[in-house]
Amino acid sequence: MASDFLGLSRVLTGEEGLDEGLAGQYFDRLHAAYPSELDSLVAAFAAIPAQLGVAARLKELLDADPRLAKIARQVITVWFTSQFTRSDGRPDVGTAEQWKSGLLWPVIHAPAPASVPGPYGYWADRPVERQGEREG
Repeated sequence: MASDFLGLSRVLTGEEGLDEGLAGQYFDRLHAAYPSELDSLVAAFAAIPAQLGVAARLKELLDADPRLAKIARQVITVWFTSQFTRSDGRPDVGTAEQWKSGLLWPVIHAPAPASVPGPYGYWADRPVERQGEREG
């Protein structure tokens, strides 16, 4: 089931280089919140013949079944943000490492908030003016 989840995730996100370790973690988290729905989605995806047009066939399947479409959205959300919404409406947040690994950050060309790779102002073309200092 884990390899099918990884394949499904690749199609849903459009990303081939997804981390297998993260896939296992995300599967476990989603499965704890949506066991039957996730099992149904992964099984339906696994039944699609591995040929050209898998994404189109998956889209047809999701268009036909709102329950599967709902869990597919959660799969996409967890890969991009490390978070998803549980069936009771509460958020399920990931670890700090999952947050930093979100697919969102490379898409928007920004580091994950609270995990910047340098000191304050590293992103600026010139040093940041500190309170009380002025360029002269």
